[in-house]
Amino acid sequence: MIVIGIDTHKRTHTAVATDQAWLQLSTKTVGTTSKDHFALLQWARRENDDRIWAIEDCRHLSRRLKLDLLDLIAAGERVVRVPL
Repeated sequence: MIVIGIDTHKRTHTAVATDQAWLQLSTKTVGTTSKDHFALLQWARRENDDRIWAIEDCRHLSRRLKLDLLDLIAAGERVVRVPL
């Protein structure tokens, strides 16, 4: 299993994939549109089939991402919000 941590910013989101020992596997920075979030999902799917998303709980910066990830949750992705 991998954990994909998302650091949210106003114009970009940076994702870091880590293994169970918390070693960094890869990173990806995308914009904040739904199209960008879809690209992030495609990247994550190439990393590992068993994954959980950990999103920084900064709601005013991650609102669009959260809405897009609701579709991911419906498709079986696991998503948690990480308090600041």
